[in-house]
Amino acid sequence: MKRLGIIVFVICCFSTAIFTPADAAKRRVFTIGDSTMSDYKPAATPKRGWGMYLQAFFNPDSVEVVNCGKSGASTRTFYETANLWPSVKKQFHTGDYLIIQFAHNDEKCKGEDVYVQNAKLRAEGKDTLSDLRGTEPNTTYKEYLFKFVNEAREYGITPILMSPLCRAYFKEGKINDEGRHKLAENKDYVKSMQQVAADMWVPFLDMTAASQEFLERQGKDYCMAHYFNCGDKTHTSAEGGMMVATLAYNLISQEPLLQEMQAWMDFPSKEEYDTYAQRIEEKGRQAAFEAKGTPFNIPCSVFGVQNMKKHKNGYAPTDCLWPAGEIDEVANRYIEYTIAAEPKKGLVIETITLSVRAKGGSGMNMHINYGFGDQFSGVTTIYENTALPKNKKVTITLNQPVLVPAGQIIHLRILPWYDSNGKPQKGKFLQLGELQITGKRLN
Repeated sequence: MKRLGIIVFVICCFSTAIFTPADAAKRRVFTIGDSTMSDYKPAATPKRGWGMYLQAFFNPDSVEVVNCGKSGASTRTFYETANLWPSVKKQFHTGDYLIIQFAHNDEKCKGEDVYVQNAKLRAEGKDTLSDLRGTEPNTTYKEYLFKFVNEAREYGITPILMSPLCRAYFKEGKINDEGRHKLAENKDYVKSMQQVAADMWVPFLDMTAASQEFLERQGKDYCMAHYFNCGDKTHTSAEGGMMVATLAYNLISQEPLLQEMQAWMDFPSKEEYDTYAQRIEEKGRQAAFEAKGTPFNIPCSVFGVQNMKKHKNGYAPTDCLWPAGEIDEVANRYIEYTIAAEPKKGLVIETITLSVRAKGGSGMNMHINYGFGDQFSGVTTIYENTALPKNKKVTITLNQPVLVPAGQIIHLRILPWYDSNGKPQKGKFLQLGELQITGKRLN
């Protein structure tokens, strides 16, 4: 392949492959981070994480990118959630690499740690926050980065710290401090990550500076039309995701400590990009299993809720207050349904139908995710809706078949959040109709 400078193509999206034992001989590059990195289903949302595109810069015969970015994750929740960091570590082999990139969700408490915030609220006799993602850049954020680095090294993994992508927060043609993850003079997440990298002798890739320079050069209007056209100023589209992956390639290529990685990399031509992306896009939209079995049609009732409550007008957080500043799902706040396969027979879910209504406002957003077992492993987002219309019933019908192996339990989670426009919101509810599942019980 021909080595090029930074070029951004308008392309389709693609997903990274999942590691299987047959691929054990390959060198692997793991990525952990938040929604700006994570995989998305093409049929579910226009959002695309940059981690979906990184494989295009490596020889697929010898290197595999394993994208473990998780929508809504902060350093704390990624480290402490059983199906995230503990699961990633089980896949490590000596000689692999790990790119670590967090901050967007660590900022949920405006640069304060949520546990410190909750201690203050309890002392004042106020309700505490259920969203536990927020960390403080100089203390807990650093502490979790140290944990990732140390534990990766215990497995013989080379850790890499990469600062977060800028938010498209323009002011007079420049990305402002908050867009660069500097919330105050002494609340700078990028500076804190850089300090950890220096203290731990870890390669540091400054994606914040690289993306700031690139976005400012393109200009606000072009960036919002091409890179951030998913309804907010944080999440990228297909073109934006590829742009960030290209910046990642450039940063890796320029880092003296990553010469081994550089030997595995090359910049694809536009034709190679298009062919690769189209193939993955088509695969990501496949919606049929050729399976023989007994058809079923079952209604499912709510199995449980986490950090939510069913009020007379619908579901809302337990205190009826939607926090300010939410732009993505909150992993520990959801409404859940479960379906179990028979001990010796699997099943294929073929369609999922659910009616929803946003009562009281038009800022209600939601994901539908599925995962397996008590640890909610294999998490996949199969539906996203931003800004549900106020007080209007919307019927969701998904034709995205899911295989449930024999003896397994699949959990379907509805994860709502509310675009509060900078202020906490009350009187906003998500109403759910009956969930209907159709499919086949395998013979």
